[in-house]
Amino acid sequence: LHGILILNEVVEEAMRSKKPAMIFKVDFEKAYDSVSWSFLDYMLLRLGFCQKWRRWISACLHSATISVLINGSPSKEFNPSRGLR
Repeated sequence: LHGILILNEVVEEAMRSKKPAMIFKVDFEKAYDSVSWSFLDYMLLRLGFCQKWRRWISACLHSATISVLINGSPSKEFNPSRGLR
């Protein structure tokens, strides 16, 4: 909702000032959803990261849990299947 209000203000200002304007939205979530974790591991190997570090990074990525605040109360923890950790 916050983004919609900001967009509305930007459009109103562009119309009021009669200046040319361009508005676009970038969906960063999609970029993080498409990360190939096996490719990331391959690149870490190529960059010289030892197996211990790569396992540690993998453990951080795959053992994350999330809890969401709903009306101020935390939900039950769950494992994310997509997105950035």
